[in-house]
Amino acid sequence: MDICENRGATRWSMTEEVKDNIDIETLKNAQYPEDYINEVADSLVPVYNAELIDFASHYNGEEYWSLWNEENFGETPLDMLRSNVFALYQQVAFEVWEDYKQTLEEEE
Repeated sequence: MDICENRGATRWSMTEEVKDNIDIETLKNAQYPEDYINEVADSLVPVYNAELIDFASHYNGEEYWSLWNEENFGETPLDMLRSNVFALYQQVAFEVWEDYKQTLEEEE
């Protein structure tokens, strides 16, 4: 099994991935939309360590070194990496949500 797929994730590809995984109706009807956004971000973080390392290794963006060097939550380096990838997905997901809210406001 060849793990290293050289996906080359970017902020744009992450944005598209978030858009593909957000259910707009669920988001519109959510009592706490922030919780739903966090669930979507969490679901996109690679579960397996090899996939997590592959994702972070091939990430193409200004946040590359932050993924590896930020000391976020976790006791092990892999936990910290997983937390940093989640934080990046969360940031992207909230940006998608803000864009969506702005589009709704413009339509009204």
